[in-house]
Amino acid sequence: MSLRVEQLRTRLREHGLPAMLITKREHIYYLSGFSGSAGALIVTDDALLLISDFRYVLQSAQEAPAWRFIRADEALPKTIRQVLGTLPLTAIGFEPDDLSVAWYRELGGDEPTPSIALRPVAGLIEALRLVKDAEELACIREAARITDLAYAHLTSMVKPGITERSLALKAEWAMRHHGAQGLAFDIIVATGDHGALPHAQPGERALQPGDLVVVDMGARYAHYCADMTRTFAVAEAPPIAQTIYRICAEAQQTGIAQVAAGMTGREADGIVRAVIEAAGYGDYFGHGTGHGVGLEIHEAPRLSRTYDGLLPAGATVTIEPGIYLPEVGGVRIEDLVLLTTTGVEVISAAPKPLDLPVLG
Repeated sequence: MSLRVEQLRTRLREHGLPAMLITKREHIYYLSGFSGSAGALIVTDDALLLISDFRYVLQSAQEAPAWRFIRADEALPKTIRQVLGTLPLTAIGFEPDDLSVAWYRELGGDEPTPSIALRPVAGLIEALRLVKDAEELACIREAARITDLAYAHLTSMVKPGITERSLALKAEWAMRHHGAQGLAFDIIVATGDHGALPHAQPGERALQPGDLVVVDMGARYAHYCADMTRTFAVAEAPPIAQTIYRICAEAQQTGIAQVAAGMTGREADGIVRAVIEAAGYGDYFGHGTGHGVGLEIHEAPRLSRTYDGLLPAGATVTIEPGIYLPEVGGVRIEDLVLLTTTGVEVISAAPKPLDLPVLG
């Protein structure tokens, strides 16, 4: 983690800033290893400060021994302001996408002549997090392995009459049984026309013969996420379901075969989207082709029509085309992949045949 801090210091010097205040929890963990629920970091050229409360005195020593711990016996922003007042700073960067207006005011950002100017610096740490190091990749791979095992457990339970909620609970149990820290996000199990909602929440709907079922799930392991989606039919596969599944599978395979580091997110999205549009279902694929996955389930970079940033080698992203027909249901096939200069390495391993699988 010391390398990450030095990379941040280099970026700060490039921005003409002597220090930075970090408040986003994922960034606090990324830089220091501290996983407490409350805290902030201050990074200067010669100091590493971790500010939190009594609950985390011992934890901080275990997780972030290189950081000087400062105990907050008052409200956290008040303590941060007091600490800043002891440092020889005229300005400090902060994370504008995370710091609340209330905190900004408590830190003196609204004052006409603040003793320390608060400067918004967006995307600085996010840029560092784009490329995953070996330790991060190991955690992501383990999260994906657990997800694959949980999906296998879920599919073994599929039968007409079982509810979406019951399958989701079985999958969560399997993740935790196989060593997951928790869920990367709430599991999606959506059957029938419910599957036409890309982010449907599992309810008491029972699976019926002929239903399409979309399952989107991911384990969290050592703070890192996995993300994987599969679609199957229950007992029988209606012709329209077979058709849209095959198109979606071909689009996803095209993405896996052609997407590579060095292209823009817009270009990667276009490769996959073109297959679905050529088949006449472009209006039914409304979301992006993929997104970064790491400490957060949705992070940079993105594979979408609006993302012109370059996709770097070493980033972990999803490739997840979908087709959603309101009267029929949905199909989505999603893998977690590692971008390389020659293509992608598929990390997800759950089965995904080119023809619609029929279970139960």
